[in-house]
Amino acid sequence: MALHRDDLMELGYNIKKLRDAGFETETPWNNVIPPGYVRFWLDPQSPEAGESGQYFKYNPSESRKLLEAAGHLNTPIKYQYTGNAYSKITQNIAEQQHRYLTEAGFKVETEVQDYNSKYITQTFMGNFSGIAFGPETGFNEPGAYLSRLFSPFDPYNHGKVNDPDLWKLTQDQAKELNEEKRQGLIKDAQRLNGVRMWYVPSQVSAGPAWNVYQPKLRGIDYRTRGYGGGTEVAPFYWMAS
Repeated sequence: MALHRDDLMELGYNIKKLRDAGFETETPWNNVIPPGYVRFWLDPQSPEAGESGQYFKYNPSESRKLLEAAGHLNTPIKYQYTGNAYSKITQNIAEQQHRYLTEAGFKVETEVQDYNSKYITQTFMGNFSGIAFGPETGFNEPGAYLSRLFSPFDPYNHGKVNDPDLWKLTQDQAKELNEEKRQGLIKDAQRLNGVRMWYVPSQVSAGPAWNVYQPKLRGIDYRTRGYGGGTEVAPFYWMAS
């Protein structure tokens, strides 16, 4: 509730300028399943989100009350991210989130980490205390997000989350062959995380993006949901003579 997701989207992706230029631009909010996985994504702004939806809405005063009730209103807490990797968008959003956290009552001590020596080797692996911020790996299968974030056996479970309810949902969706039922299980996991907030979805990678190609490139109109460039995402590249 400390994060103003619409403002973060504007900061990162210039939504107003795009709309003024005539682009029909949506502003979805990230969940632990990104909005690009349309069939499996639970929209935090929809009635379908249930109780979890309230915790995505910007409400710094309520955030401060919860922090005070937990006895941590004046407790120093480290806020850490990397400053020399990913995109300028990620950097801008990370910096703005510092301001939001402060306004919501967090006594934040920021640490901007070197990517190679500390962030990817320690923080990304879950070896940190406080708040860590960064983008998650893009997967070509939505269930992989749940396995990454909620498996007590995955070394890349960044928050070392060990929630039996979320782990059961993760296992159940992996075994479910009926797609509609599987969608329901994955959305149940998003609702549950939205209430418990082991991972707090931010807005990096939720905005619009474009790819530009040379005129001679062919086959780009055939794209998969893979994660391997020309070998998976667009396997039929070729250059016209």
